[in-house]
Amino acid sequence: MASFATEEDVRMKFQLGDTTLVPSALVTASIDDAHAELLRALDPAHISDSPEDALVMGEVMLAGAHLLRSLASKDAFDQKQLVIGNQRIDAGKRFGALMTMASLAEQNAWYLVEVYLVDRPSQAPLSATDTVAVLGEE
Repeated sequence: MASFATEEDVRMKFQLGDTTLVPSALVTASIDDAHAELLRALDPAHISDSPEDALVMGEVMLAGAHLLRSLASKDAFDQKQLVIGNQRIDAGKRFGALMTMASLAEQNAWYLVEVYLVDRPSQAPLSATDTVAVLGEE
């Protein structure tokens, strides 16, 4: 099934016009990852060729989260740290900012698509075990 979001949707929402820093292949891969993740939780009753706007925007936000994490990963890998004498010069807070933005985008995505997801229990099922005496207790 084709993705709900398009590259143009993601670029527009996250203001990513620079195709050198953010190549098409990276955006497309992020959309594919987001679509696969969304389909795993999506109620089959809502899967159609013309999804509702909230589903499209949810996938855009989820794809943006994947994309921002990829950019953060690249930034962390590329960062150069300089040490001059006993002074350390860090590359900045870009990694942290990108990861924060990714988390917020992911939260917004799941909030937008929440009504379209398969119902899940609020707590994982569990079972209690018999009481066992702790050392020193009778």
